[in-house]
Amino acid sequence: MADAFILREQETYLSTNWLEHFHPVDRDIQLAGVRQTLRDKGFRMARSGHFVTLNVGNAMARCRQELKVEIRFITLGDARDPSHTGIYGLAGNEEDVALELAQAVNPAEVYPAG
Repeated sequence: MADAFILREQETYLSTNWLEHFHPVDRDIQLAGVRQTLRDKGFRMARSGHFVTLNVGNAMARCRQELKVEIRFITLGDARDPSHTGIYGLAGNEEDVALELAQAVNPAEVYPAG
């Protein structure tokens, strides 16, 4: 799963979505909002694809404690995608940070993308 957290060529941040933008607690509403937003932007979600959730504070603390790396979650939302968020601070430590982020994923918080 760590591969999902690796920056692609030319990327400066990892693109994510802020679930609470869609609803404060209802995961079904949150995921439906992300799915619709991505469809509206022209993304196609593979049947084999998955969404995972991260606790921002936990992910930041893991990277700080285990790697001495400060990652930041920055809201980038706009009219087309108000929930768009970026994870910054991965460059130069991508593989190690990717492993920490993958380990921060709660296995009960993995959902089908489609």
